[in-house]
Amino acid sequence: HFQVSSHLEPHEAPMTILGPLALRIVETEGPIRADEVARRIAACFGREKAGSRILAATRQALAGQRRIAPELLTDGDFWFTLAQQAAPPVRDRSAEYGATIKADAISMLEIRAALAIAREDNAGGADADLMRSAARLLGFRRVGSDLQTRLAEGLKS
Repeated sequence: HFQVSSHLEPHEAPMTILGPLALRIVETEGPIRADEVARRIAACFGREKAGSRILAATRQALAGQRRIAPELLTDGDFWFTLAQQAAPPVRDRSAEYGATIKADAISMLEIRAALAIAREDNAGGADADLMRSAARLLGFRRVGSDLQTRLAEGLKS
């Protein structure tokens, strides 16, 4: 994460600090949900958690950046760049823990990209095989019901 030298609390920091920080987090980790961006911002300030004030400040920072950074996009839930939209990164989450490995923390852009790779690897494979392969690409050893629902949604879209 990026280090911020500030005696302020994250939600008290000026938008001139929070905006570029939020943008850098999205450029590095997008597609990413606003609550995850808020958690990263909190960590940059040496905080363990992002409460409602930090989340509100993060949303404000993201909205402000969106007005001045044409490469920053959102689908309402996730924030990402034009480049990430064009070529969504498929990340192996096997070493991660906590909120980032919940199925709803993975954007449809990334899920569809994982399914496309799985489809290339097993052309003509059954949906269940594609979903298992995509789950492995995303770093999951098993396909729980939440992930299965999300992958099935990705297959349809």
